[in-house]
Amino acid sequence: MARQCQYWVVSPNVKNNEKTVGAWKEEILRARTAIMGWAPDEYGHGQMGPKFAGKTNRSIQRGDIILIARRYGGGPDMVAFGVVKDACRKARFRQPNDYAYRRGLEPFKPWDRAPQGILPLDILPRNRALTQLHPETNHAHRKICKWMEEQLGLEDQEVGNDDVTEIDLPEPTFGYEVKTKAQVTMARKVEAELLSDYKQWLGKQGRQLSAVKYNRLQCDGWEKERRNLIEAKGSTSREDIRMAVGQLLDYAFQGRGKFKQPHLSILLPDEPEPNAVKWLEPLGIKIIWPRGRSFLDNANGQFT
Repeated sequence: MARQCQYWVVSPNVKNNEKTVGAWKEEILRARTAIMGWAPDEYGHGQMGPKFAGKTNRSIQRGDIILIARRYGGGPDMVAFGVVKDACRKARFRQPNDYAYRRGLEPFKPWDRAPQGILPLDILPRNRALTQLHPETNHAHRKICKWMEEQLGLEDQEVGNDDVTEIDLPEPTFGYEVKTKAQVTMARKVEAELLSDYKQWLGKQGRQLSAVKYNRLQCDGWEKERRNLIEAKGSTSREDIRMAVGQLLDYAFQGRGKFKQPHLSILLPDEPEPNAVKWLEPLGIKIIWPRGRSFLDNANGQFT
C-alpha cells in the first residue's frame, strides 16, 4: 500500500451499555467523529484510552484511518470510517447526555453494511473498544484497509499532505457528496437544535435572534442590534463550512439594503481545529460553537 498510516477499529458502544449505543451512533454520524469512553490517562484496560488519545508508542495519530464498528449479534455492526484530523479532546454529547473523548474524522464515510467480497468478522475484535489492524501481515486486514482507502478517495495519496501541485487537466469531477435522506434529515435536526439552543441562550441575555426572509432565501439567524448574520451547520466538515460561506456571502449581498455591512459567522456543533477555519480570516467570517451550557466565538465576543 502506498499510504503510510496506521489503521484502527473503534467500537460504537462507547460506555459498554447496549441501551445507549443508538444515541452514540447518532453522535458519531452527527459530529463525524470516533468516540472513546476510556480517558487518556487510564492506562488499564489494555491502554485503550491512551492509545486512542495518541499517548503511547503505538497509538492513533493524525492521518490514521479509523473504522467504527464491532461484532454484535453474531454479525458485523458497522457505522462509519474516516481519517483522523485532530487531537483527542473531551466533549459533551447531547443525545447520550454524557462526556467522552473524541477524534474528529475528515474525510468521513458513513457505512452500515458489510462491503462486498469482504468479511468484516475477520477483522472485528471481540469485546474490545479499540484494536489495531495490520495490513502488512494479515490478508483480511489488508483487504478492508485497501477498501476504506478507495472509498475515501485516498488510495496512493499521502494523508495530511498540504502541498499544492499543478497537474494535467483530469477527467471532469463533481464537487458534491451524495447523502441519503436519513443523513439529510439528521443534519437538519442537528442544525435546528443548535440554532434553538443558541437563540435561547441569547434570550437569557436579553438579546433577540430572528430570521430574515427575502425572495426565496432565508438566513438562519439575524441579530439586528449587533448586525450579526449567522448560518448554522450540523457538522464541522469542510463541506459544510464551505457551503455556509457561500450562503453567508450570498445573503449579505442579496440583503445588503437591510444588512448594510453585517458581521458574518457560522454556528457549528463543535469547536473546529484552528487550521480548518484559518482560510475564513480574509473573508471576515467567524465561528460560534457551544461550550457546556453557553457559547463561545473566535470574534472577541461579538456573537456571544
